[in-house]
Parts: sequence; C-alpha cells; structure tokens
Amino acid sequence: MLLNTVHSVIEFVDIGGFMKRFAIVLLLVAGFIFVAQAGFSTTYILHLNGMCSTNWLDGKGTARLANAPGYVSVNCYVDNRSTIAYSASQFKSNYLDVYCKGSNWCYIVNYSAGDVIMGYINANYTPQWNIAYVYTTAGAGGGSEIAIAGISNLFTCNLASQLGVSTVRNMYNHNDTNGITIYHIGGYKGIFGSSVLLPGEDDGAVAYHSAGACVNSGSYTNLCSCTHWTNHVIAYTCTGYYLDHYGMKMKFIYQLGW
Repeated sequence: MLLNTVHSVIEFVDIGGFMKRFAIVLLLVAGFIFVAQAGFSTTYILHLNGMCSTNWLDGKGTARLANAPGYVSVNCYVDNRSTIAYSASQFKSNYLDVYCKGSNWCYIVNYSAGDVIMGYINANYTPQWNIAYVYTTAGAGGGSEIAIAGISNLFTCNLASQLGVSTVRNMYNHNDTNGITIYHIGGYKGIFGSSVLLPGEDDGAVAYHSAGACVNSGSYTNLCSCTHWTNHVIAYTCTGYYLDHYGMKMKFIYQLGW
C-alpha cells in the first residue's frame, strides 16, 4: 500500500514536468506571503487633532507632521466638530483598526480634544491595538471651564459644548488606558479674557488640572502637584511651557525631536 502511494506521488510529480513546476510556483507564492506577513512591520505616528478641526494641519496655529526616521507619519482626518463619540468612532475605524494591528505599531500624538477622544476609546473598547505610547499636548481630558452655557456657543462647533469640566470627567473612566502610558505636557501662557475663567495656571483654553491629567479639578500652578489618573504621566517638566493653547500644539513633536 505504501509503495503504491509513493508510486502515485512520483507519477503525479513526473507528469510532463508541468505539475511539478506548478507546485513549485505555489510554494514560492505561499512563502512570499508568509514572509510578508511575518517578517515586515511598520511603525506609524498617528496625529489626532483638536476641537472643531478636521485634521492635524487644520485649525489655528502652525502645524506640520512629525518627521521621525524609520516611522511613517499619518495625518488623521477626524471630524472633531460634532460629538466625542462620533470622533472616537472615526479615529478607531479609519486609523487604529487600519494602522495599529497585526505586526504594525503606533505612536499617538494628540492635542487638546484629541486627549478626550483617545481616552474615550481606551475606556470603551477592549485592548486590540499595538500602541506604544500616547503623547498628549494641552490635553482637554479634564475639561475646560470655558465650555459652559453661553461661552461654548462662541466656538464654531457642537463638540465644544461637550468639553465642560463635569461633562468630560464623567464621560468615561480616565483610569482605564488599556495599559498604555499617556504622557502629558501643558502650557501656562494665558489668553486675555478666557484665562479669567480658568483656575491656576492655564494656556487660555485648559487649566493645569486638565493638561496635567489631575484626578481632581481645581487650581494648580504645577503639573506635578496633583494626583494623576492611572498611567498618566507628566513629561519633561512640571512647570510647563510659556506658550498659549495654540502655541502648544507642536511642542511634544519638537520635544521628541520629530
């Protein structure tokens, strides 16, 4: 029986040489596919924009994409004019699900309301992406006193009204980061008028209790002088930078040398 089986295989391979060549081609193709899946990966830097903008290069202030050798920068087109839930759904489906799975890895650079969007995703979805770190500049994760009735209407989008202090702090579990470390930096160059409403040091849009990921809102003059949510870490300096909210946008990218 074994002999007959071997003989049959030999006959199969020897038929005019065609089947043999065809089998070799199939094996080569399968090998290339395996190598492509197992041996190659890409690290992406995803740029998540702030309130009332539609991409990283949109909105006020000077902006460019990070330029890090060996990494691929992605300008994420996320419509941050409607609701946090809508923005989170866009960022998850169009970017995290596309760029941060399989053998690929991602760094997330976010700004202002991008902090809230990333926090909302971490707290509401199970871990499923390869995210190395999240870098947050002038984060609105703790909410802003400016986003109150009447004041938020001065902005040009509905999402502004969702950034009130109590609204954001009760929107999701800020301690749930899916185990990812979130690094924060903040600015203290206030803006005339708006800074009157913001306690402690502020950048004219968010106070230190928000930029510093503080468990409790309130007046802080130092980013490190509060208790922080789990896995939220202050980067580089506790005193912050003498920049307003718009000037802060690129600061983390500059600090990283990207």
